[in-house]
Amino acid sequence: MSDVVVVEVKDRIATVTLNRPDKLNAVSPEVFDALYDAGQQVQEDENVRAVILRGEGRAFCAGLDLTALQNLGQPRESTGRQVDGRSAQGGFAIWHTMTKPVIAAVQGYALGAGFQLALSADIRIAAEGAQMSVFEITYGLVPDLGGTFLLPRLVGPSRALELIWTAHRISTDEALQWGIVSKVVSPDALENEARALATDLASRPPLPVAFTKALVDKAWNSTIEEANRGEIEAQLKCIGSSDMKEAVAAAFEKRSGNYTGS
Repeated sequence: MSDVVVVEVKDRIATVTLNRPDKLNAVSPEVFDALYDAGQQVQEDENVRAVILRGEGRAFCAGLDLTALQNLGQPRESTGRQVDGRSAQGGFAIWHTMTKPVIAAVQGYALGAGFQLALSADIRIAAEGAQMSVFEITYGLVPDLGGTFLLPRLVGPSRALELIWTAHRISTDEALQWGIVSKVVSPDALENEARALATDLASRPPLPVAFTKALVDKAWNSTIEEANRGEIEAQLKCIGSSDMKEAVAAAFEKRSGNYTGS
């Protein structure tokens, strides 16, 4: 694992840290690859039940590294990796598609690629004073790391278009009002708030957590009949599972559950 993205697992929580604080955690080709590797590692680790995405230092992620921006469209040296699944998009989409809940702890700047990485999480908590923006248009580009898919789901198509076209810097007050973040806390409290929520989510039965994440994602393009069928299919898999039996026993015995994800 590259040191530009660091993964630490403790108490069933994986903390995934962008680790280029001197560059405000700007994304380079190496970071794209490392994010994908980190996502695979976290998804495959059966001990991980929740994920925190964060940036080291004073920014979550200030966007694409300017050196990488200057080299867009130029041939890239071979890394010996397979192309499929190793693209820049793969390192971002993996957080949205994985079965485990992902929380983004956003401080300082979350701009361009950084904002789209935060959007790929399921839940975002922001520190006071954080700034978010999809500003690709200022470089003659479009958001291409999931932003045009994820942002409209949070704020609606009209506001999403306005934010993308104007490159508006979104304040934490606006982000909270528009549903982009679920909570705004002091910078000193950000880490504790994210870990408290991750601890809660990690304590939940993994099967219904994973099924619910998939159902909510599919609901945007489903009819009510399709959504109902999906719910029943998921429910039938939950009923009689080890997780359900343990959840019921824990509730009656007034204790915490010990879940296996089966």
